[in-house]
Amino acid sequence: MLKKKLLPSSIPFWSTLVLFAFALVQIDKASFQQNDLFNIRHILPSIPMDPKWESSPLSQDELANFDKIIAQPFYYLAKGTHSFAFLSEDGRYVIKFHRYPSHMRVFPWLNRPFSYQFSAKRIKIKEHNFQKLDYNLSNYKNSFEQLRDEAGLIYVHAGPLSNLNRFATIVDKTGNRYKVSLDTVTFALQHKADLLYTTLDRLKKTQDIEASKKVISAIVQLFVGCCQKGYVDKDPILRKNYGIIGDRAIHIDIGDMVYCEEIKNRENYIPHVKEMTESLRKRLVRDYPYLLEHYQNEIDQL
Repeated sequence: MLKKKLLPSSIPFWSTLVLFAFALVQIDKASFQQNDLFNIRHILPSIPMDPKWESSPLSQDELANFDKIIAQPFYYLAKGTHSFAFLSEDGRYVIKFHRYPSHMRVFPWLNRPFSYQFSAKRIKIKEHNFQKLDYNLSNYKNSFEQLRDEAGLIYVHAGPLSNLNRFATIVDKTGNRYKVSLDTVTFALQHKADLLYTTLDRLKKTQDIEASKKVISAIVQLFVGCCQKGYVDKDPILRKNYGIIGDRAIHIDIGDMVYCEEIKNRENYIPHVKEMTESLRKRLVRDYPYLLEHYQNEIDQL
């Protein structure tokens, strides 16, 4: 006579299973937080790309320089509003990968598999996200085409359409390494800049007033130069979106650089530059009063 197979007691078995699943979720959540919310899937889009986002190809010399730069690994640097940034091993370059919303990533069904199809709120969010994507990627392309020097750009791959046939090695905050096909992602490669106020603080410690004055001049002239080309920054946060490379200033964040024909006129860009640098003036009053006169002279000469 066959003996019945003994089954584990249902309550202890299912309790253990639930606790195990809960523990896995918590471990995954803690790991995700430790990694500054970075996941390789967040930079891999699953949506069709518009050819209008594609940047002009690099020349042979530019491509050779590009190859030298991406031959080295890039290490996690920071998470921005639109992207994840990684710093090159030599500390001279930053590569930023556009961060896609969950419904635009590969395997979109892993996050909210039904709400984006049936929830009126989520459908509206989805529509907004597509409009925002068009806005950002168009600005990426335009910045590369028109403001390459002003943004310290080496290359912008605004839409994964071209055949670069190149890979970049990135290392996340927890030490995981990924070999990323650059054809499959949206990215910007820039020269690494020191933040504006970090630079002024460093020069203050060394009492290098002349170099500090050059920084102030560079920031004012950066705004002027962009205005003369017809571009304004819709997110002009000087403390985090502007940097210094040597004696020149650059826009670090290119996602909000938009074209405005009227701003080319001197009578329009002078008040605009004053407005955009008002936070700088206030910071000078507080932390660098010895630079205030120089700032005012730069403004008066516009």
